[in-house]
Amino acid sequence: MQYPFLALALYYCYKPLIFEKDTMISDFNNGLLFLGIALSFSSLADIRKRTKIGDKIYGNPKFAKRWIWYICILIVFIFGLAIFLHFFSESEELKGLVVGMFILGIGVVGLLRMNLEMIKSYQENPKKTNANKV
Repeated sequence: MQYPFLALALYYCYKPLIFEKDTMISDFNNGLLFLGIALSFSSLADIRKRTKIGDKIYGNPKFAKRWIWYICILIVFIFGLAIFLHFFSESEELKGLVVGMFILGIGVVGLLRMNLEMIKSYQENPKKTNANKV
């Protein structure tokens, strides 16, 4: 379900680079918006499917903690930048990015929720894995 939105996000992010640069800010806003929607849909995925890389990252508490910290810092950065642009930017063009950044932040929060559930799942049953079957 998220792949059409990812394709739209890529289209809007590369559109100003390939075609016209007049609508760069609005195209990047649309790209961020569709990327946030795609991340929101990807957080609805089934977390029971296990992989070898998932066992390495989510099964090890040290790596899992680093991964969660990284996502939390990313969320704070995205929302902080969006709030800064909304309240302190004098350029109306930059204020146009705020909606896309907020939607992207919401999508990353959904991704954080999914990763927390995956870590919980991997660390509760470390022996029960289908990683070798993939």
